[in-house]
Amino acid sequence: MAENQKKKEDELWERIMDDMKLRGEVGAYGFDAYISKLSLRADTGTKLVLEYPADMSLDWLEINYAEVLALSAARVLNAARRIEFVTADCVPANSEQAEGSEEPAPAAGPAKSGGKKPAAGKHSARPRRRVLLNSGLNEDYRFDNFVVGGSNEFAYAAALAVAQADARRYNPLFIHGASGLGKTHLLQAIGNAIRERDEDTQVLYVTSEDFTNAYIDALAKKGDALASFRRKYRKADVLLIDDVQFLARKDKTQEELFHTFNALFASGKQIVLSADCAASEITRMDERLTSRFEQGLVVSLMPPCLETRIAILRNKRRQWKSELISDEVIDFLANNITRSVRRLEGAFTRLATLASFSRRRTTVAEARMQLKDMLHEERGSEVSIEEIQRRVAEEFDIRLADINGRRRTANIAHPRQIAMYLARKHTESSLQDIGEAFGGRDHGTVIHAARAVEQRIAKDSSLRELVTRLGAALA
Repeated sequence: MAENQKKKEDELWERIMDDMKLRGEVGAYGFDAYISKLSLRADTGTKLVLEYPADMSLDWLEINYAEVLALSAARVLNAARRIEFVTADCVPANSEQAEGSEEPAPAAGPAKSGGKKPAAGKHSARPRRRVLLNSGLNEDYRFDNFVVGGSNEFAYAAALAVAQADARRYNPLFIHGASGLGKTHLLQAIGNAIRERDEDTQVLYVTSEDFTNAYIDALAKKGDALASFRRKYRKADVLLIDDVQFLARKDKTQEELFHTFNALFASGKQIVLSADCAASEITRMDERLTSRFEQGLVVSLMPPCLETRIAILRNKRRQWKSELISDEVIDFLANNITRSVRRLEGAFTRLATLASFSRRRTTVAEARMQLKDMLHEERGSEVSIEEIQRRVAEEFDIRLADINGRRRTANIAHPRQIAMYLARKHTESSLQDIGEAFGGRDHGTVIHAARAVEQRIAKDSSLRELVTRLGAALA
């Protein structure tokens, strides 16, 4: 009899999971990491009792999956069910006797009444402690494997201070810099250091894309989904948000982040943010958010100098425990891969992997051959502002002098803005240097031009194709 009941429960759970897969309401990661690790302990007729591993966060399950599980169960059973989660050492309620109770009733033994404890020797639910959020942290990102140099030492010191300080002296911390310079590493290192110091601290790392998608999903769902979304982010003691520039033009998501920011800040919670540019340069960002991003400590990451690039590569070689990559090859990489730390490490990984396959030392000539695509891209990044101006002038059939001149007619101003946009995108020149190259204009004019082009290409596909083609020709 018990075997038949267990078989029915297993079959029911399989049908519910199949329904969830079919509907696609839970992503592949969420399904593999959470849903697939649950098991159905009992169907009481009004609720499903689901067992979860003891190391899994109950709050995370309730906030993110209880509603979608209930919907799938209702579709499969053609009847409503509440969802109750229990750990492996809790005994599920096998009758409606436990309805309305915080703890499951004992599975065996005489019926208990009046809220009495189960008989000696019987297991009961463990007292609930503060359950941690799923932090989203990658333990590989730590302060001790972040290579510090002149280009990033201030950002590193600021991040370390946030991780070590009990008082929120640097709140928020805003880190900006080009892609691949270590922003994500520093954000995650902060979270890992705080969790290592105090494992009960609620740390939550999230990308702006994940924040946006979670908000959209909450809006699409009925019931308590939006409130659950807000509880999740506002219960964090430390909130780390990566790549906030991707919130540009997402007005509703920005408004939600604005209220989340205010709630956390008012409660003395630490907020750390990153972007690929200064907050004031993010296109279509709510000024209320921009001012909050800038009200704490703002630090920037610059491309690493030659000495730092060499140190990064030697550190990578130690991690790989490989002597097949010589100092000569490391010097070659450091001198030729300069755009970002991520590309530099990627180049090393490619060479180290090939060396491990061949089991022989890599020469500089072999490195040059294996990395010719990267080296070509690096050379493309050295395009000059003058080259950009020349190509744009040819494209629009205007004089190069007009690009740099003071005329503001539409047939001149439009190509000039495109050239400024491309100069920002394809050169390492500062805003001031770009402005100077365009007839002594100030940095505000360059920012305005870049934003204007970004807004137009978002709506005009033909212009987007033109700008993409011009950019490809510069590579």
